[in-house]
Amino acid sequence: MITQSEVIRPVSPDEADAVAPLTWASYRSLLSLTDPEEKRLCRPCAVAAWDGDRPVSLALSAVSPGRPLEAGEQTLLSLTVARPWRRRGLALRLLAALEGALPSLGVRQLAVSYSSRLPAADPFAATLRAAGWPEPEPSRLRICGAVRDTVKVFRDRDSLMTRMTAEGFRLWSWRERGREAETLAQALIDRGKAPVWARPTHWRGMLDPDLSLVIGADDVIVGWALCVHQPDLSRWFFPIGWVRPPYDRRGWLMGAYAEGAERVAARHGGDSVAVIETASGQSGMWRLFERRFAPHAHWIDRMMTSERPLNF
Repeated sequence: MITQSEVIRPVSPDEADAVAPLTWASYRSLLSLTDPEEKRLCRPCAVAAWDGDRPVSLALSAVSPGRPLEAGEQTLLSLTVARPWRRRGLALRLLAALEGALPSLGVRQLAVSYSSRLPAADPFAATLRAAGWPEPEPSRLRICGAVRDTVKVFRDRDSLMTRMTAEGFRLWSWRERGREAETLAQALIDRGKAPVWARPTHWRGMLDPDLSLVIGADDVIVGWALCVHQPDLSRWFFPIGWVRPPYDRRGWLMGAYAEGAERVAARHGGDSVAVIETASGQSGMWRLFERRFAPHAHWIDRMMTSERPLNF
C-alpha cells in the first residue's frame, strides 16, 4: 500500500530534466528558462510533487498567449499525475499549491483551455469542479481535414470572391500587409472594437507570411486569417480568422480560409492536413462549421475553457 508521503514544492531550473516527462514536449523548455527577459515575458510557474527523489506530479502555468503582462493572467498548461499516484487527491493538492504560488508573480487570474477529445477530459473537468472552478464551457470549435476537400467545403468561394472584388477589396499576403494588420488590430483592441484573441502579434514568429492573408483595399484593412505550420503535428493551422464590422457578415472570411487552403494544396499537396477554428462569439461561423465542415472532417473538437480569480 502506497502512503501519502509526497512533498509538494516549486520546481527549480536544475530539476527540469527530472520533471520534463510529466508535461508536453512543447512546454518542457519553460521548466529550464534562465534568461531573465524570457522569464519576465512568460513568467512560468511549475510546482511538483515528489515521492522521495522521484517527481510524481506536475502543475505548470505561464502567461496567457497574446495577453499583456499587466493583465495579470496565466494559463494552466498541464496538470499531470503519474499513474501509480492517481486517485489520491494529489491533483487537487497540486493545483491548490500552484494557485497559492501565482499571486507572488502578480497573477490575479488563472485560466485553462483543453480539448474535448483529450483522453482524460472528463476526469480533468471533475478535478476542476472539485477545486471550485467554474464549469468549463466550449469557447472554440476546431475542424481538421485534408485541403483537397476545399472545393466541397467552400462551395461559395467563387461568388464570395466576386462580391469582394466588386466592393473594391481583395486578399493580400501577410508578407505584403501584415504589419498594417497588426497595428490596426492593436488599435481596435485598445478601443474595445475587437476581441483580444484576434490579435495577430502572438503568432508573428510562427505564421507563414505567404499563406496568412489580409482582407483589405488599397487604403483600408478589414480582416485577416493567419496560417501556421505545425510540423510536429504534420498539419497547417489557421488559429485566427477575424473580420471587423460591418464587413463581418459578407462571408469574406470564408473566402480567405478557402484561398489559404488552396495555397496550401498548391504548395504542399492536396493530402496536406489543415485545422481551422472559430470562437463561441462567432455564432454564425460556429453553425457553419458544424453544418458544412464537419461531414468532411478527419475530426472535430471543442476547446473547453474555465477561468478562476486568485486571492492575494
